[in-house]
Amino acid sequence: MQTQVKSPLLTKSPARAILSFSIPLIIGDFCQQLYNAVDGIVAGRFIGTTALAALGSANPVMNLVIFLLIGFAMGSGVITSRYFGKKDFASLKRVMGSALTIGIVFTLILSAVCIGLCRPFLKLLNTQESLIGGADVYLKIVFAGAIFTYLYNFYCFSVRSIGDSYTPLIFLFASVLFNAFLDVLFVVVFKWGIEGTALATVAAQALSSVLCIVYTNKKFELLRLSFKDLKVDGRIVWEITSYSLSMSLQQVFVYVARIAIQGLVNTYPENIVAGANSGARLDALLQTPMRGYTNALTTYCAQNYGAKEYKRVVDGYKASWVAVAVVGTLTTLVTVLGGRAMVSLFDENPEVVSAGTAYLVDIGWGYMLMCVIVQSQAVFKGIGMLKTFLVSTLTSIIFRIAFSYLFEYYWGLEGMFWAPTASWVVGGTYCLVCMLIAYRKILVPLASGGKEEAIRRKR
Repeated sequence: MQTQVKSPLLTKSPARAILSFSIPLIIGDFCQQLYNAVDGIVAGRFIGTTALAALGSANPVMNLVIFLLIGFAMGSGVITSRYFGKKDFASLKRVMGSALTIGIVFTLILSAVCIGLCRPFLKLLNTQESLIGGADVYLKIVFAGAIFTYLYNFYCFSVRSIGDSYTPLIFLFASVLFNAFLDVLFVVVFKWGIEGTALATVAAQALSSVLCIVYTNKKFELLRLSFKDLKVDGRIVWEITSYSLSMSLQQVFVYVARIAIQGLVNTYPENIVAGANSGARLDALLQTPMRGYTNALTTYCAQNYGAKEYKRVVDGYKASWVAVAVVGTLTTLVTVLGGRAMVSLFDENPEVVSAGTAYLVDIGWGYMLMCVIVQSQAVFKGIGMLKTFLVSTLTSIIFRIAFSYLFEYYWGLEGMFWAPTASWVVGGTYCLVCMLIAYRKILVPLASGGKEEAIRRKR
């Protein structure tokens, strides 16, 4: 029965397979970002600019932890895709059981540590005293419910790894609507303030995780875990931790950069902080199309690489260039032409709108470079080039932090807003060079019938 599970990523034409698989991922990522966006809009409109700025100060810290957990779940999903492509279903289930056990323990420990360190960390980031109280209580509530974030993403990536990218979207969409309803109920009706936005987010995440777990256990025998499966298999621990930690570190690198820059932003007046953070929220939202597409590309490459369908990996990479061109161009146009209108949704204060628009428009000019980076990294992850993947991420992050402080020193706030685009020039160049080398020395020889073990040594 289990062997009857088929994935469209192994059968459809590469371009069609990746695109159809990516659509629910893009919508899902967009919905995920709406959690923060809805919280910000409700806070800005019904609590005030101070609450909006407090949420903005909390956001990088929260995302550092949340995306660390998402990266951990994503890593196990990539391995699951590889074993599914190989049709090694026994190993697939061992990976799931071990990853779920390790992930739950890791999440609970991390949550406890983060709850204790919220306030000291906010002070370390130069968060203004008027914002610390609200940011601290928001983070504590969200971290207390972090286990729901991990469980949802673990089962979400497991279901996606065998070719179903649509069902998790339904549950996520339901939770986003639930979050919006609770935001209005807790903040507008009950007047619970910033605590209400945090409670709404945790409750919505709990709903999505429960729905996804129940569906997975009922629908897919292949992914159904019993208590006896929840033991850590020492033979595959290294494989799980190497992939999961690589994905987690990539997420950490991204948000360490944002936290470092947040410390710089927090030295400006409150309205500037609120505006820049609104722009950052919208930036994350606008990057969802390419993130969703490249997540699909990673799963596609992992499944076909595991199935030894190397020509399909090559064809998939070629097809992805169309997405880079289209998404990069459209996202830049939306950002440059509609930036002010989007920022105004959060707060109509002229200083807030001006700062948020400047941030969004300046960073928007670099979206094509961002697309090249995440496209290359998707292939690196899918075929197991983890070192190259991590180095490419670290390169972009180091230059983003360095350029932010350097440009701000010489050109002020506007200069700092141009730093991400400048860092993408460096990161994009590095990724493109590494991808061309991998394409010529690994993918093309494999697709031509070369020996996998001999070619693997060239990595």
